[in-house]
Amino acid sequence: MKIPLIIISILFFCGPAMAQFDLIQPVSESGYGLVKTNLTFSYDHTFGAVPDNINGRVSYQIVNKPYLKFSANARFNTLWANFEDSRLSEPLDAWGIGLNGNHYYGSFGFTALGFLPVFGKPLALLGVGNAEWSNHCFGRISGLLGAVWLLKVTADTQFGVGPVFIIHTSSKIPVFPGVIFRHRFNPQLALNIYGGLFGLEFTPSENDLIVFGGDLDSRSFYFRPHKDGWPEKCRFTMTLFRPGLKYKRRIARNFYGEVQAGVGFKLSGRVTSATRSKRFLDFEENPAFFLKATLSYSL
Repeated sequence: MKIPLIIISILFFCGPAMAQFDLIQPVSESGYGLVKTNLTFSYDHTFGAVPDNINGRVSYQIVNKPYLKFSANARFNTLWANFEDSRLSEPLDAWGIGLNGNHYYGSFGFTALGFLPVFGKPLALLGVGNAEWSNHCFGRISGLLGAVWLLKVTADTQFGVGPVFIIHTSSKIPVFPGVIFRHRFNPQLALNIYGGLFGLEFTPSENDLIVFGGDLDSRSFYFRPHKDGWPEKCRFTMTLFRPGLKYKRRIARNFYGEVQAGVGFKLSGRVTSATRSKRFLDFEENPAFFLKATLSYSL
């Protein structure tokens, strides 16, 4: 497990949640189930070994208090894998072990966000729990816990630090530091920095948002390899850092559209046991262009 990658991954998740302290809201207010109802559908194409990914997500907020927000959510996606055997770290048949082909992946769980005053400053507490599955088998139960102490909270600037914990079955609980920073220069221009990632946001109108920066795309699924010496079920995971340009628009009341384009660079890629306690296979993936379109309903 690479510590820098984990820090980036978790803070990319936490960053939008913390952005609610900004008094000028972004175009989409659907951030990670922090609204009453959210439906999201997206399709992206990467010119690489995992080219097509269709994703759907639904969340419903059960508790909405100033000090506590609690949402239930479910996610489903299908992706196509087409690795060349020569790009695997072992001489294996990618089709023969079940790595290639169409895979379905889903999860259901909860997101909880709470706030406590600590020495006159807000302490944001984030908890996420998920049960993961695929068309081949049940995956695992996983989650994360985070605490960010917001040392500065004004209309234009938010800055916070705190620990982040990752939890999943049959593994240790790693703890990492987290930093979140957001600053609005004027009503049209803002900067987000979270865990080494960044986003420079330009808001030309109340219905439009343009973001130049980078994000993380993590793709995973479970499969049965039917290979001697390997477990009954394995987990494929590939994480890409994707710098690029994103455009969001409010199409109608509560409806939002988004297009994104850029280049994906592989940060990690491996096949492990379902709990990720043991690695069995690595693979190569060259930088590749990607295109993504998203449509969401947020109430």
